[in-house]
Amino acid sequence: MNQQDPAAARPARDGKPTDAWMMLLPPGWARFPTGEGQQRELDRAVEEVVARALPDSLPRDRAEPYRHMLRDELHKNLSAARDAGTGAVYLPTEPMEGVHIPASIAEIEVVSDAGTDPMLIVTSILGDGYEDSELVELDGRPGVRVMHTEHRMKRDEDWPELSTRQVLYAVSRDETDGEWLVVSFSTVWNDHNTERLAEALVFFFDAVMTTFRWAGPGTSILNLPERSVPGSA
Repeated sequence: MNQQDPAAARPARDGKPTDAWMMLLPPGWARFPTGEGQQRELDRAVEEVVARALPDSLPRDRAEPYRHMLRDELHKNLSAARDAGTGAVYLPTEPMEGVHIPASIAEIEVVSDAGTDPMLIVTSILGDGYEDSELVELDGRPGVRVMHTEHRMKRDEDWPELSTRQVLYAVSRDETDGEWLVVSFSTVWNDHNTERLAEALVFFFDAVMTTFRWAGPGTSILNLPERSVPGSA
């Protein structure tokens, strides 16, 4: 993950506080911009991850095939998110305490009916039958947290059956323009031990969301840790 200068993560002074955002992630995670017109930024993020995983100090003839494999796998996994209109994807690119993390986070910007009271939209989401749902507030803006679980899913014949849990935060950015931000977390498991890890990862994601801050014009975010991650601007 790149160490970011907090000031560099802010857009120009034209705009609204909710035009950009930040949240903090531990070492081992990286943010991949997948929004429209961000191919150059995505390529740079992929190359930074490849360089950390397989540095130039390794023998070129042995490391280069693995660099190509890692680069191709990252682009393959991120292409679906880009095609779906996702603004950014966060992936664990290194083990945490020796454990590989089966999880991902995605940013999605959506537009609802302009001028609608956000609480009306939140109330409609709460009534959609999720197994867990609650009102939340993200840095002063109203939102909702919901959770959905699916069991024994089959990706294809080459993969085992998996269960998946998705936790989604939807927060109003601007009720006048009907702008919303969705931050979606997904994790998977296929046995009792990995289910316990998935449960712990949900707590991890909720902890990450407590660090969420708007970072657009007019905000002043001071004393950020070095491993802050900027949101889409």
